[in-house]
Order: sequence, then C-alpha cells, then structure tokens
Amino acid sequence: MAQAGTVAGTKVRGYLEVPGTQVEIPYTDVRGAADGPTLLLSGGVHGGEYPGIAAAIEVASRLDPQQLHGRVIVLHLTNPPAFWGKMQYWNPLDGKNLNRCFPGDPEGSASERMAARVIQELRQANYWIDMHGGDIHEELVPFTIFSDHGSAEVRETAENMARAYGIPRLIRSSSVAGGSYAAAAELGVPAILPESGQVGQLDPVAQAIHVQGVFDVLHLLGFLSGDPTPHSASQVYTRMVWSRASQQGFWRPKVHPGDRVAAGDLAGILHDAYGDTLDEVRSQEAGEVLFTASSFAIGDDDPLFAVAAP
Repeated sequence: MAQAGTVAGTKVRGYLEVPGTQVEIPYTDVRGAADGPTLLLSGGVHGGEYPGIAAAIEVASRLDPQQLHGRVIVLHLTNPPAFWGKMQYWNPLDGKNLNRCFPGDPEGSASERMAARVIQELRQANYWIDMHGGDIHEELVPFTIFSDHGSAEVRETAENMARAYGIPRLIRSSSVAGGSYAAAAELGVPAILPESGQVGQLDPVAQAIHVQGVFDVLHLLGFLSGDPTPHSASQVYTRMVWSRASQQGFWRPKVHPGDRVAAGDLAGILHDAYGDTLDEVRSQEAGEVLFTASSFAIGDDDPLFAVAAP
C-alpha cells in the first residue's frame, strides 16, 4: 500500500507493484499536518487520456502537506502499459479495457490484477476522483459521471463532488459494469469520473479544468480550508446512450460534441473502401452529443458516439 510513514506533514513518492505482473504504478502519498479523511486521485486509467495524467502530476506537486487536513493518494499513471504503448482503450498486456475490470481479480489477467491493486488503495480512502480526458480517437465536450448506486449518503456526496468539480454537464449513471465509479459506489465510497480533454492531446486548458476541479473538491470536503469556487448551475442527465459500429468501415460523423439531436437523426455514415455506404448510423435518443469517434478507421463494435439523455 502507498505509505507516507507515521509522521504527519509528509509527501512521499513511490511505485505500487502489481503482483503477478511487471507493472509499477507511480504514486505520491501526501499526509497532511492535520487529521482528516483520505482521497484517492487517479489519472491515466486509459493510457491515451493525457490531461488527467498531467493534472495528477501537477496536483501531487502543488499539494502542501502543511495545509492539508487528511491524506491524498495520487496515482499519476494508473495504466503504464497502455500509456507507453500509445494505446486507445486497451491494455496491450491482455487486450482489456481497465475501466471495465473493476473491482478486479488479484489472480486474473494483467488488467484485472491492476484493477484489484487500485481497489486495494481505494479501501484506505473515503473518496475517489478518477480523471479521464478523451481518448486518442475521441472528440468530446467535458462532462462528469457519478453513480446512482450505493447508499443515499454515497449518492448525495458523489453528486456534490461532481457539482463542485465545475464541469457543467453531469451524468447520473446507472453504472457501466466494471467502471471505477460504479465499483467505488458498491464499496460505499463516493466517486466521480470527470472527462476533460480529447483526441489524445495534452491540452493545457483541459488539464487546468481537472486541476481546478480537484482543488475545489478538496475545499468542499474539508481537505483544504476555504470554499470551492462558485459554479453556474449544472445540467444533470440520467442516461449516456452509446452507439457502436455494426461492422468494420470508414467513419464520417455528421454530428459533433455539443450538438443537440433528436431520436432518428443521422449521426454518421460507415462506408467501405470504395465509398459505398455500409450503414447510416442514427441517434437512438434525443439529447446532447457528448463525444464522437474521430478516427476514419473503425472496427466492428467500436464506439462511434454517445448521447446524454434526460
């Protein structure tokens, strides 16, 4: 487990070893000078989502143990194999999406073992922020997901964290199987998954949204003195409806993140190498487009776009 020793007011760096693999997850363990709860902060569950990784590094650097009430465990890069392999979604060690593997299996495949190792850290924590940032072939508008599972207190705290993070689009999710925030809710830990960033770019604006969001949540929860930044009212959606490719093809989206669509609207076209249409892809729901795939090359069952619905 990440350890900051027995002395309050310390900051320690190290690596979490994942048993049964050669994976080492870099972390910073910040133990505040004053007592308080523990927050787990993670970046890089998806290796191509760079703003969250950079934000984790920045937050770890900026946190002052002398000003902190409690403890913050920062996982700078949760999925090193995907990051160094420049992989979208998948861990090259086993071809699995780490954010579909929680709570993991310490005897399972590499991703399942990595998920179990992260959950081992989560069991020390009272809260979790899992930062994401639009993968290598995803264009998106920022949004934050929280689970509608768990006790009333867990749900309310997670929503308050999401609102304090400052991104105006919120998704109250019935959970994605194996997702970080859903696994946390099942363990009684309020968690949020904020998305800021897109198309595999290290965008300083997207990084700043994450950094400001983390510090605002730390203020909200009492880790830091003072109040979080006031934010305008949030739009809360209750469903995130994904559309996936019916077959391999060349993708030409007709909608863009932030667009409003009606059910049945044409969202994009899949065609073959000759330009002949394979599939006219239409929106299943009315709502706001959160992301679209930006890759021209699309595999069978790849995600194409997602719509947030009321």
